[in-house]
Amino acid sequence: MTNKIKSQIKLGYFSHTNISISETFIYDFIKEISKNFDLTFYSGKKTIGDIVEKQVGLGFDENLQRLPIIVHKLLQPTGRRGQRLEGAIKKWFTENSLKKNVAEGDIDVAYVDYATSGVLLMDYFAKNKIPFVVHIHGYDITSTTKNSFYVLRLKRLFILCDRFIVASHHIKRLLVLLGCDLGKIEVIRHGLDASKIVPKPWIERIKDNPSIVFLGRLTGKKSPLSLIHAFSIVNRQMDNVVLKIIGDGPLLAETKSLGDNLGLGDKITFYGALPRKQSFPILNESWIYAQHSVTSLHGDQEGYAISPAEAALHELPVISTIHNGIPEHVIDGTTGFLVPEFNFELMAEKIIELLKNPKVAENMGKEGRKNIVKLNNMNRRVSRISDILSDLTV
Repeated sequence: MTNKIKSQIKLGYFSHTNISISETFIYDFIKEISKNFDLTFYSGKKTIGDIVEKQVGLGFDENLQRLPIIVHKLLQPTGRRGQRLEGAIKKWFTENSLKKNVAEGDIDVAYVDYATSGVLLMDYFAKNKIPFVVHIHGYDITSTTKNSFYVLRLKRLFILCDRFIVASHHIKRLLVLLGCDLGKIEVIRHGLDASKIVPKPWIERIKDNPSIVFLGRLTGKKSPLSLIHAFSIVNRQMDNVVLKIIGDGPLLAETKSLGDNLGLGDKITFYGALPRKQSFPILNESWIYAQHSVTSLHGDQEGYAISPAEAALHELPVISTIHNGIPEHVIDGTTGFLVPEFNFELMAEKIIELLKNPKVAENMGKEGRKNIVKLNNMNRRVSRISDILSDLTV
């Protein structure tokens, strides 16, 4: 199918809410794929930022945000029945908003971010005979599966959805184990534009004091407390090292408190959440990228983990964990090191090894950039997904 024909296809791109700082890879993808289709962006929020020319704020998300309080007050003792009612109310809000904002013929094919949105939209798509693709990210098939009603809806999504896109083979395996047809799943890596990232030469980088950097939300699955404990061990052996933490989240206060209690307050800088134009220069001034991803106590997991890949494009060696899709783009012993989840002592050992051997760190960083340039090609991602979407309209 030619690009001209693709450009006539009306693609509805559905996102759960607006795109956050931590989801810039979604924003980049929308911008690129909108060049191939007549794309309309549909958001659960009423107000949308500058994403694409055609966008619709469905507005059901504001109503959904109030639901947990309502359900908690009315159905707290009922367990599964409460989950079922909550799901039914969310579905009603979603479909009612779609009826008001989407006319017949507005959408030829749909692309949906997150299975949590897919289960809300699937019956509307099926009723209106709209083929659709769902991108599975991570939490939407890990921690969310503790909700038994959601799992039932997920089984139905596996039947109704035409294709599933995942960024890692690990997520693909989880989908298969949950009952998804293997033939419906395709692994397509996230796209990153390496041309926009110019690594600082290591000969200049090592003129500064050695530093470790982390970029991401401070949540259970990122385990920032493990990183702080690892840094405490590093600090006892190398007291000229600093840690830079870029990001916000529910564990921010606890992370700061732990750093203070361990006597690291003056060695850790918390920058808060920053856009790429401010966070990337900080990566470029650092020696090592460290991220201690784990399966959280709530069962939440990473998907592909974009931040370590972006760090690698800055020629930083990456020290992370054997978790979900991370071993698919961090090559242990070549582009960095991988340690078992929660083993912050071994993470500290690997950080010290690289800080004491900057030439090894430099070589790993250079190999890391080569690896990500090869793996995370935006043009390849957009081309393959565009073909999938256009084929569904034939």
